Amino acid sequence: MRWFLLGGVAVLGLGCSTGFSRGEMESAVRSANPVYTSSGLSVKEIEELQPQVSLPIRIAVAPPNISYRYWSEQNLGVWSPDEVAEIESWREPLAESGVINDLLILPSLLVEQCEWRDPGCKLRVSREAAARVQADALLMLNVATDLDEYVNPLSAFNITIIGMWIAPGHHRDALTIIEGVMLDNRNEYLYAFARGEGESSIVRPLVYADAYKAIESSRLLALQAFGKDFVRRASQLKTR
Repeated sequence: MRWFLLGGVAVLGLGCSTGFSRGEMESAVRSANPVYTSSGLSVKEIEELQPQVSLPIRIAVAPPNISYRYWSEQNLGVWSPDEVAEIESWREPLAESGVINDLLILPSLLVEQCEWRDPGCKLRVSREAAARVQADALLMLNVATDLDEYVNPLSAFNITIIGMWIAPGHHRDALTIIEGVMLDNRNEYLYAFARGEGESSIVRPLVYADAYKAIESSRLLALQAFGKDFVRRASQLKTR
């Protein structure tokens, strides 16, 4: 059972963690993958795709492609200031390795909104926005987040009313998975791909148990893990 308020009366109960739906998250990440124009090509034709420019190149980073729940209320379909700072921190190591000469984060205003019935839209509008800023490559990231909410025995103090303000009885755990691909913006040649995960937990009194805080933290941790993997993989392009 869980703590809840009904008609202004506090009803006592204890809840326990149900864990994350990792299987559903993995499925959500895969189902949100972009539909490639090159999907109509044969395997041989895909293998023969070549980069259309020489390194170093300009990379455009698309807005996050949200592929699971707990995001619409907090506008998680855009990068937060901390996430922007993390993405921009990749610029220096990628430039030092000779892979890029610039890294841009596409403004949401440049990326047309897509209808869910158009699976090919996300990649198409992201490539169009990247072309507008003269980017050579596009980095697209799928972001999936799950949330686990439960209480501990301290939540019993909620019945005192003041306990809702001072008793740390409410847990909010969040797990985020990020997968991304870096594509040539002209022919969808694959330069690099990467993956990262981040998990965050908070324990707060009921009044301050904001699930968004855990989600925000887990997304940033996942983005940091993704960035390390992406920079490592992309930096190897220069030596190929």
